[in-house]
Amino acid sequence: MSLQNSDGGHFNGNGKETNPGGHGRVSRFPQTVSNVPMPSTHQATVSQVPFPPYQKLANPGPLGLLGFAVTSLVLGLYECGVGLPNENPQGNVGPNQAILGLAIFMGGTAQFIAGIMEWRVGNTFGTTVHCCYGAFWLSYAMFLIPYLDVKAAYNNDMRAYSFAIGVYLIIWCAVSFLFFIAALKTNLTILAVFFFLVLAFLFLSIASFIETEHPAASVRVNKTGGAFTVICAALAFYAGGSGLMLPDTTFVRFPLGIIPRHDDEGS
Repeated sequence: MSLQNSDGGHFNGNGKETNPGGHGRVSRFPQTVSNVPMPSTHQATVSQVPFPPYQKLANPGPLGLLGFAVTSLVLGLYECGVGLPNENPQGNVGPNQAILGLAIFMGGTAQFIAGIMEWRVGNTFGTTVHCCYGAFWLSYAMFLIPYLDVKAAYNNDMRAYSFAIGVYLIIWCAVSFLFFIAALKTNLTILAVFFFLVLAFLFLSIASFIETEHPAASVRVNKTGGAFTVICAALAFYAGGSGLMLPDTTFVRFPLGIIPRHDDEGS
């Protein structure tokens, strides 16, 4: 199948123009379109791609990982009590209301879009992971919107509310563990992201379960969960950055720790 240009030539599926102007010449499609010259290099900018391949798709992984990493890092620091009175993440001041914008736009919307893009490139694992955690951040943001006032639905019963949050978090711990198992043949960095994410959800859920009956212990457990969240976010930030270290734009590489693969027939 070919498309005819204004000069009478045709572009074939390989991005080449055949018989332009009827003279039998062959030229590269990205270099000239209707005799308009294209830039030959982009060393001074990363906003242009020289000679883009025909219908080449971008890698959505860095967008999803960085969306998750930035939001998780900020939340993890708050859960550790950073900047809060008495460093108490369960006090009356904060801590999570400041995360609302990031949860909706960066961790939620941007990561969900990355999941849709992963579907376009045929990555089932990436689609499921990014869409799920994008939905997680959007659902988490619902707890923080004053207009919804989710806590008021529990009639000021803090035990019932904190227990409900614990159930919410422990289910996401189970989902993250499922992703950890599904990622065993990816790389060490991604495995570490899911490993610490499982621990983060586990400790944060335990802190919610014991918040009313053992408040002092709950604060310590909550800070532990926040610390695991920070570690998880740092690893996700590194993994997302690795996807941006491209030969076209930088000399730097972030190795991810390749896991040797063995064919099922040979194992």
